[in-house]
Formats: sequence, C-alpha cells, structure tokens
Amino acid sequence: MSALASNASAQVRPAQHKATNKGAVSVRDVRYAPAPEWVIAPPAASDAPLPPGAPLRVVYSDSQVRVNSGVQEEYQSWKLKILSPEGLGAGNIAVAWSPANEEMIVHRLTIIRDGKSTDVLAGQKFAVIQRENDLEQSMLHGDLTATLQAAGLQIGDELEFAATKRRRGLAPAERADGFMQFPLVGIRGAYRLRVLSPKAAALTFRSAGDLPSPTSREIGTEVEHQYLLVDPASVSLPDQAPLRYMVKRLVQFGDYPDWATLSRSFAAPFAQAADLAADSPVRAEAKRIAAQTSDPARRVEAALRVVQDRIRYVYVGLDGGNYRPAGADETWSRKFGDCKGKSALLIALLREMGITAEAVLVASKGGDGMDQRLPSPALFDHVVVRASVNGAPVWLDGTRLGDRSLATLDPPLSRWVLPLRADGGALEPLAFPAPRLPNRVEVVDIDASAGFDKPARYRIQQTLRGDEIYAIRAQLAGVATSDADKMLAAYWRQQYPAVEASNTSWRFDEDNRLLVLGLTGEGKMDWEGDAKDGHTHYLFGGGFPPPSELKRPKDQPQDAPYANDYPAFSCYATTVKVPPAGKGFRWSFSSKPMDRTLGGISYWRISSFDGQVARMVKSRRVDAPEISAAEAAALNAAIAGFDNNKSYVWEVTGKASTIAADATSRFGSFEDFASATPPCQSQVRTTATTTAGAGAN
Repeated sequence: MSALASNASAQVRPAQHKATNKGAVSVRDVRYAPAPEWVIAPPAASDAPLPPGAPLRVVYSDSQVRVNSGVQEEYQSWKLKILSPEGLGAGNIAVAWSPANEEMIVHRLTIIRDGKSTDVLAGQKFAVIQRENDLEQSMLHGDLTATLQAAGLQIGDELEFAATKRRRGLAPAERADGFMQFPLVGIRGAYRLRVLSPKAAALTFRSAGDLPSPTSREIGTEVEHQYLLVDPASVSLPDQAPLRYMVKRLVQFGDYPDWATLSRSFAAPFAQAADLAADSPVRAEAKRIAAQTSDPARRVEAALRVVQDRIRYVYVGLDGGNYRPAGADETWSRKFGDCKGKSALLIALLREMGITAEAVLVASKGGDGMDQRLPSPALFDHVVVRASVNGAPVWLDGTRLGDRSLATLDPPLSRWVLPLRADGGALEPLAFPAPRLPNRVEVVDIDASAGFDKPARYRIQQTLRGDEIYAIRAQLAGVATSDADKMLAAYWRQQYPAVEASNTSWRFDEDNRLLVLGLTGEGKMDWEGDAKDGHTHYLFGGGFPPPSELKRPKDQPQDAPYANDYPAFSCYATTVKVPPAGKGFRWSFSSKPMDRTLGGISYWRISSFDGQVARMVKSRRVDAPEISAAEAAALNAAIAGFDNNKSYVWEVTGKASTIAADATSRFGSFEDFASATPPCQSQVRTTATTTAGAGAN
C-alpha cells in the first residue's frame, strides 16, 4: 500500500518560507542551540524502587509542544540512569526529520557521573544520513536521520538529552494535529506532555483511558495543558480483541473541528490535481477509451487498467509530497505515481468520460476505532477512488495490479473512510462482507490403484489469489524455463517431500487475477496398517482442527469482542483412487458432511465414495472481522462437540454395502478449482450428516 502521510506527531498551519541567509545552517544539518525560552523544567524524578535486574531507570521523559504563529515546536527531553550492560544501548542516539518543512535543533547531551556533568557535544557532533528504508517498496520519503554514539558512557552514569523539532505546516495538512503515547508497560519514571497554544486558536484534546486528568492554565496569551503520569503500572489489554481496544494512554490534540473540515482541506488539492490542460494527452486517452465502448462499466475497467498497467507505482514523499497529490498531467508524463497521483489521474480519466468519481482516504491497516479519535490526516495512509457506475459504487485502487472486472472488486479493508468533497465529507463506516473467493485452493489427486506396494501417481494444484501473486509471477517469468522448473521443484519438495516430481507447471490467469502452480509425479502412499489387519489412508486436508477456546484472564475485560483472521478463506479438495481391496476386505469410507458457522467462521465439507474413488472438498471461510463476547461463549460451548475427524478410507471385513454421494453439492473437476468460481463453499444448505461403507468387487 502507498503511504499518504508520515507518522509525524503534528502538522500545523504553514508559515512563510524565508530565504536562508548566506552562511546560515541548512535545514539538512543539525543545529545546536539552547532550549527555547518557553520550555519549563522537567518533571520531578521518581525514586520508586525498580524491579531486580532493570537495565535502566527512566528519571523523566518530557514532551513539550508549542503551536504559535503558524509554526509548531516540539521539544523532547529525557534523562536515563544506566544500570546494566543491556542499558548501555541508550547511548546510541538517533533523531529524524523531514527537511521539506522541518529543522532539528539539539540542545544538550550530557553524561552525569558522581554528580559531575560532561558535555558530550563538546567533543562529538551528530552525523546526518539520508536512508530510504522503504526503497525496495518503491517509496521515497526524503527524511534525514542524525546519529551519535555517546563516547565514554558507563554503567552507573546518567544520560540526559534534549532537542526540538521545528515544523512548518504543508498544505493541505495545515492545522495543528498531534499525539503522544504514554507507556503501556510498568516502567518506573515521570512522563509528561505539555502543550502550549494561543487562546484564539484553542485546541481540542482527547485521551484514551487510564490517564490522570490534565491540568490547564493561562500563560499570557497562551493556554497550557499538562498530562503527567508517574510510575505507571502496566495496562491490562484484552487478549485477541480488535485494535480499538488496544488504544490506551494515548493523548491526541488538534484543531480540526470535524471530519468535514478535514475532507474539505484535502478536496481542493485533489480537485486541482485532476484538472487537465486544454491539450492534455490524458484527454486524448479518455477519448480513445470512450470510442471503444459506450458501456460505463467497460470504460471504468479500461481506465483502471491504464492507471494500473501503464503508470508504475512510486511513493514520493519528498518536498511535502506525502500529502499533496501530483497533477494528473504530470503523473501521465513521468509514467509513475503514488496512490495520490494515480487516484488524481484516474479521476481525471473518468470525469472526461462523464463518470462520477471521488477520492477517498482509507486506512490500509483497517482503521478500527477511527471514529473514536479526533479528526486527523495521520489516521489515513492510502487514497482510493470511488466511482458511480449505473448508480452503484465501485472501489478502484490504482496502486494494485490486474483488476480487470468490476464484478471482482471489493471495498477496501478499512473500517472507516473519508470521501474528499468541496462541501465536506463525513466519516463513513464500511461493512465487510464475507470473502467471495478463496485466497488459496489446494487440490490433490492421487491414483493408488496400482497397489499398496507400488508408487502412487500424484497430481497437485495450488491456486493463489492476492497481491503477492504478481511478485511470484515476476520471479518465475523473469528466468529461463529450466530455472523456473528448478524453483518450482524445490518449492514442491518442501510442500510434499514424499512426491518425486516428473513435471512442474505454472500459469497466470490475468482475467481472473490468479496464479496456478502444478505438480505431477510419483511417491509413496501414506498407508497405515498392513495386509493382515487392513489398510487405512487419511485424505490430505480432510479434517478441521477444532476452534481454539476464546478465554481471557480474569483481570482483563470480559465483555470485549474477539478479533478473527478476516478475510482468510482456504479450500482443499482431495481425490483418492484406491487399489483393489485385499482378500477378505472391502473398502469403507468415513467423512461426515459439514455446513455450519461458528464464531464468525463458516466450515463446509462434502464427500463421496463409489467403492473405488473417494472425494472430499472442504473450506474454511472467515465471514466476520470480529465476534461478540456472547458469540465467543457459544463457540467455547460448541468445541467439545466439534467434528474434528479426518476423512479416511479403510479396509474392513464383512458384507458389502453401498454409499450414495452427497447429492446436494457439486464436487467439480480438477480444473474447476482453478477457475473464476471454484466449487469451494455451500450452494445449498443441507442437514445430511451420515456416510457409510462401500462395497468392493
């Protein structure tokens, strides 16, 4: 996913960018200066006893923020006492900033030993480097990092550091906006957040649980808010709860009055970015698409394909580009863009063809609990396009690959989204439907008819869906066929070590956005038993592990819901052709059908046996991102009766009998499981629950 914004703690109204005086320190360098006058003394140290073996003591950790005259100053200071070798790592100090609108000012770095202070900065200075940590993901941030290893630091020393990050706002993120996360674990020490802002530009504050009430006072023309936490105990977080239940001891502040204001702030630059020049080649491209079809759906599909296939993804956060979209014409010209630039280009193409479309901010990590936070652009990290086709909304992501049909597109996995509109959009919830298609389908076809002591013939197929298949395709397509065969053979040896591959294959289905890996070969059949007592074989993937009990310790909230691994959806199909039964034996088969939903997860299995061929198809589909505590209790009660038996064939003695296939379901062919609609879930619910033995010749 592309990044919309950095994790900066605050954004403010832009100030005029003054020209740098000749000889002045560049914003790409670390400045050294005393702390600003508005900074007050740190909070009083705590003398609470530490647990045995603690690596260090936090004397204090202090954050002081001042919003004034369109500039935000963020002062950070801390003092640590080194108690063990593990604590010496505190001497490796690093600070980071964006030179596009920030400067870094270091005030002090001191080692205190036996009451005597040594100024580390008198003999050492920070080294500045530019490192693009996400370069392999085509992301350019442009941030700088300054590092210093404090020389001479010893166990028993105290280390004290202070610095200020000074930030100008960059449109459209123009308003004050910040947060602080207090420790969630019980680390002794004094922790403080102090915020100063003008009375005329009052900030809104919101805290998330387990924090003392703030103190407020007026200081001249400013208002001060202070949050102080001393010697905190550990926060009790509910196990397996959704993300919103994990947000504790967080203080957020800002001056966005509502989500509509945030929407309007970002709508203007996106509207400007989608404007096209009179002679724009994007207009010509839109005319080309429109000439090919009058169907709005086909036009949208064609425009999305252009943006996904012809404009490569590169995130550009340089010079404030983490918030500002590049113009559609610029993105078209340079043939690369991030989520913002690609969305602006896609909107321009669609609007040229008379199709309504808007940019929408989303949270690629889910955004759970966003409605409980103050409005902030930092809560979003991605932009997509929502278009209207024949009166229905469709979600378009220009940074993906291979989206060919609107019928296969799903909404983004973001619980909350914010449409960007000139008149202001509201924060909207998104409902998550049950996944339509499996992420993984595995089919194993085994022909063991040659006999118990003969190698069985295997045919195995994996069908994969998801964004990662494009990297796999590039890897396989980028080498010689013989090398691709070696890579696949090595992969299959890890998956099925008992099968000796005679042939491997792969194909990419662009229309249906899936990758199919294949294997044929021979191998030893996994038989239990012998000719005297009879043979048994358990079908691959033939059983469901029972759900894990959902239970929390008594000191955790018992009414919090439980998170599921949404949108997981897997499917397994196994076919086994058995050899003739031994003398005096007949073949029998056990595999109960299943079609039930438990704890927000659908379990489905069908099976049949005709005396020679056993068939089984099963799937596990996570239908809901979370379940309530009451649903969790119902799941726990059902675990004891959950059918976790595997499907299996075995030789028995006695009179022959027959078994009918599950007539309510469709098994599908080997090839069907690599199709656009694999037969991997219930079509008609059934209450049938029995299987029986089947006769041999």
